[in-house]
Amino acid sequence: MRVEIWSDVVSRDAHRVLALAEREHGPAVQGALKEALLRAYFVEGRNVADHDTLAEIAVGAGLDPDRAATMLASEEGTHELQAELDEAHESGVTAVPTFVFAGRWAVPGAQDPEMLLRALRRAAELEATG
Repeated sequence: MRVEIWSDVVSRDAHRVLALAEREHGPAVQGALKEALLRAYFVEGRNVADHDTLAEIAVGAGLDPDRAATMLASEEGTHELQAELDEAHESGVTAVPTFVFAGRWAVPGAQDPEMLLRALRRAAELEATG
């Protein structure tokens, strides 16, 4: 499981719900939930830190309402999320987004497609040569 780090834009609880979606429903549902959360925050101006709002959005993306509410009322996933945040920090992630190639090379900030393609090619070259 990989949690995309959205910094302060999306709450820790939203990250936990995203992890739950991937764990129990797979990447397609997690992707739908991520899009719904971004739309709710950036387009609709909703508070994605509010548990009722999070549960409503999660249900709309395909999660079971009772399961989402139970998870949000607990500490489930908190330690795993903190471990991923710590790993990102230790890896030098300082910007959102940060693209990490081959688990070793980070490209911080929004980049144009040509830059990302160059980074992908360079990472592939370095992986091939060891």
